[in-house]
Amino acid sequence: MSQPSPFSTRTVLILVIGGALLMLSAILLSGFGDEVSRVVGDAPAADRRDGAGYHAFQRLVDAVQPAAADDGDPIGTPGILILTPTGTTGPQAVKAIIDHRIELADMANEETEGTPDRYPTLLILPKWEVAKIPLGGGRVERTGPVGSFRTLPLIPASVEGHGEEVGDTGPMADTAYAGLRPFAMPDRLVDAVKGETITPLIGARDGAAVLGQIGSSDTFVLADADTVNNRALADVRNARAALAMLRAIDPEHGGRARFDRTLHYAAGNRNLVKLLFLPPFLGVTLALIVAAILAGIATARRFGPPARERRAVPPGKRALVDNIVSLTRLAGRTRHAGPRYADLMIETIARSLALGGADAATLERVHPGYRDIDRRLRAARTEPEALAAARALHAWKKEAGA
Repeated sequence: MSQPSPFSTRTVLILVIGGALLMLSAILLSGFGDEVSRVVGDAPAADRRDGAGYHAFQRLVDAVQPAAADDGDPIGTPGILILTPTGTTGPQAVKAIIDHRIELADMANEETEGTPDRYPTLLILPKWEVAKIPLGGGRVERTGPVGSFRTLPLIPASVEGHGEEVGDTGPMADTAYAGLRPFAMPDRLVDAVKGETITPLIGARDGAAVLGQIGSSDTFVLADADTVNNRALADVRNARAALAMLRAIDPEHGGRARFDRTLHYAAGNRNLVKLLFLPPFLGVTLALIVAAILAGIATARRFGPPARERRAVPPGKRALVDNIVSLTRLAGRTRHAGPRYADLMIETIARSLALGGADAATLERVHPGYRDIDRRLRAARTEPEALAAARALHAWKKEAGA
């Protein structure tokens, strides 16, 4: 005997649908996890209030040199654009923004008579890896420095890293940018870069660039984030040096600056899952999913317990009676069944009661009511009438004990 299933059909359906949705969610997260982490993860560096963020720098810039009211794209707006990539930012994303800014500057030179708009870009290299402190209310702790193998490729030039233990940094004597001020470093180890295409504006003692200009372009690199991050701007000297740096880079706009956020919210790496769930292949993927669902529904309805081949004439008394009834119906003889059934039952009941010969009157004396049943049987001309009379006769037999 088969054991009953411990789950109802509805429970099984819920489990199957829930499992399918969880599997689809896992697939989508594996492909779009980097986009999700950008949206719901850490805020852009310009908005973060921890020591490695630049929220204080942003507030200082907005308070002293507020940008003009413009809802346009900051990348395409004249004035300084500050890039704050992280250790996971792709170098190509940074280079694309810088190249676009250079193209805009070239177009302004060709189309504008007189002094064209400038599009300077300040690239602040990441320095520290941080992790959130559990139950710390948004506080973070340093987990180590960002390696130079990840920071140097962000610079669109051939450079090499350099570090020097020095308390302060200062502007180079031969720089053409006036008004630069030294930064007071919170840590004595200063990150700087060297390269043939890097012109130091603020440097360490050996001439490596803490703030450097790439060639003759309007692209500037700030190699040490501890000069302008939240931790650094707790020192008023660094706040003054940061404002002086912006005014020196873009004196035409008074050091007006905007912070870029596209690097934080940029698209992630390409993979097969994104290829399947983004246009133009999204329609094909949805069609295949719908086809699979419809195929599953059709399969569930089509298949069931195995169907066994039936015999032409089933065995057993009941099957024999059913066959006789079917043949009688086919022959159109059911209207003659009542009188013959009445004669057969008189003989059967008389034998059961040991009456010898008997008729309807005799059985009426044995137990009242038989004569009326006998009359109904003999008068029946339809199957329902004969069946009703036969049921009444069965009840009479039980009462009479026959």
